Amino acid sequence: MTASQESMENAPYHPERFTTILVVDNDPVSQQITVTTVEQLGYISLTAESDEACIELFSTCMIDLMLLDISEPGNSGLKVLTYLKEHNLAVPVIIISGSADIEQAVFSMNYGAYAYLLKPINGNRLGIMIRNALTEFELRRKLTLFSAAITQLPLGIVITSDQGIIEYTNPGFTALSGYSEAEAKGHNVNILKSETQTKPFYRKLWETITAGNIWQGEIVNRKKNGELYTEYCIICPIMGPDSEISHFLSIKQDITRRKQEQQALAESEQSFQELADLLFQPVFEIDLKGNIIFSNKAGLELFGYTRQDIEEGFDALRLFAPEERQRVAENMYARMQGLSFTNHEYSAIKSDGSVFPILIYSEPIIRRNVPIGIRGLVLDITDRKKNEQKLLELNQTLEERVEERTRELEVTHQQMILQEKLASIGQLAAGLAHEINNPINFVRINFATLREDVSDLSRLIAGYRELFSNIGNEKPPEEAIEKLRSLEQELDVDSLLDELPVLFDESKRGFERVSTILSSMRNFSFRHALDQRVPFDLNQGIRDTLVIAQNEYRYYAEVQTRLGDLPAAPCNPEQINQVFLNLIVNCAHAIASQHRQQKGKILIATGADEDSVWCTITDDGPGIPAEIRNRIFEPFFTTKEPGKGTGLGLSISYDIISNKHGGNLSVSCPPEGGSIFTIRLPLKIAEASNQPS
Repeated sequence: MTASQESMENAPYHPERFTTILVVDNDPVSQQITVTTVEQLGYISLTAESDEACIELFSTCMIDLMLLDISEPGNSGLKVLTYLKEHNLAVPVIIISGSADIEQAVFSMNYGAYAYLLKPINGNRLGIMIRNALTEFELRRKLTLFSAAITQLPLGIVITSDQGIIEYTNPGFTALSGYSEAEAKGHNVNILKSETQTKPFYRKLWETITAGNIWQGEIVNRKKNGELYTEYCIICPIMGPDSEISHFLSIKQDITRRKQEQQALAESEQSFQELADLLFQPVFEIDLKGNIIFSNKAGLELFGYTRQDIEEGFDALRLFAPEERQRVAENMYARMQGLSFTNHEYSAIKSDGSVFPILIYSEPIIRRNVPIGIRGLVLDITDRKKNEQKLLELNQTLEERVEERTRELEVTHQQMILQEKLASIGQLAAGLAHEINNPINFVRINFATLREDVSDLSRLIAGYRELFSNIGNEKPPEEAIEKLRSLEQELDVDSLLDELPVLFDESKRGFERVSTILSSMRNFSFRHALDQRVPFDLNQGIRDTLVIAQNEYRYYAEVQTRLGDLPAAPCNPEQINQVFLNLIVNCAHAIASQHRQQKGKILIATGADEDSVWCTITDDGPGIPAEIRNRIFEPFFTTKEPGKGTGLGLSISYDIISNKHGGNLSVSCPPEGGSIFTIRLPLKIAEASNQPS
């Protein structure tokens, strides 16, 4: 048996369905013996007594392998092999024959048979042969599929040696560069070099791939006919068995037309921008997310922003006073739906914070009968408003003061939200330091004990060595032996040996606890963009939050979890974790406020239905009085003692769930006491309430 055969025998075969083997034999006794062997090997068997019956089964059944009994040349079995060959059916065939005729065996193998076995059949040998045949044919199928995929791939594929010598190209490369495989093979990949890129460019590329890293980017190359083209190229190092780079794989896509189209589009946009900049009135465009995607020069100058600010992403609502933003969002949505509204005047905010009145005329941008944004014209009506204001000065003095105070409170509100976030970070840091310090302390104590134990053992070992060094051919002195016995009793060696595994186990648990905390810290601290939504396992978020916040509740409450099987919900994980943290800490503080002798209980449960996932956080604390229950999500509202809370935790949580994620956060208080906070998040990303119109 060769090494390749041995490898094939040991290679596992993993069919995607139950393997069906067709046994073709006109001898009932021989057929039954073969069927029994096949089924004992764990395969499904089908039988046929003749060539015609066998061929008929190919049109009605899925056959994975055939055991074909073949008689003398020209008789039973050859018709089946001929049929398979003529119809290009890739079914492995193992010939089972009672004849040792070498010509018949050669004839069968020439017609595509995988192996030729003589009767009587050895079960083990047959099992190995079947497994080898199935595995080999599966590998051949995958190789054929891979070869066809590479050949038909519209992208250019180039495989070079570690020195850049071309060893293989696919038809896609020929279409891209004009070089056939025969023309390119054996040449350095530099035949494509256009000298458009600088030497440092090529040097950095080569340094990247020879370091074992993937390089990808745009590069200008030269075709066989001298024409320059731009391609997007990915170069991957291929490691050999010795973990050294043996080859490089390049995947190339011609993006010349795309670059030309991009250039034409850029020129068109520049022309439009220059034309729009000639207008004296601000002109703008907004996408479906409410972001400004275009503004002319007059618009930038009016509001005090730069074109770079727009390119980095700019929410149109930032240009409006806070009290106007809800109305603006509703009007944008109405405009997008083709609905009419009457009031087009708004209070706008410049980059320096100054507020001024504007009038907006807008229309939806329609492409293929679908609204994709809003285009509009802005008029600064400051002068008009000043004239109107002069008529109302005497009656509006008080209102102006209220508006000024409102703006100041809005600024203060934003500052308080920031302070709340910073306080949460500080609170987490102190708690985590305490949580990590505990296992580290008892590991430190254990190592101190281990040091003493090792010192004691060292003394004992030194005594034994002294005894053995003085032993010659005579029996050791009894007083020396007694001295060692006394030392063992003094050191209590048996207890010391029993203590060592315990100390190591305790230290291991301490390290595992620190590892768990650090893992949760890593998950908890990962940052996504504020508006990014990714699939998130709420159960994992709860587990991480409980680890992070343990120091906040461990002295006041026992936490129980009933976490159901949940689909991943699209959300911002950091924001949802902040909600979990706020609610868990809020429950712990509520229980702590009762100064109870026994710890309270916090129960966290999760589940899902067709449209959403939900989480309930229940505590057995004092509950929330009915008269203030509808105010707990208001900013700055708190029932804690002065200096113990900002009143922003629940407000921020409500904003995250309801406004940013389109979900629902509610609270209820059962008659028996305590509070139940319920979070519900949609499984589909909800359209924001500030959808442009």
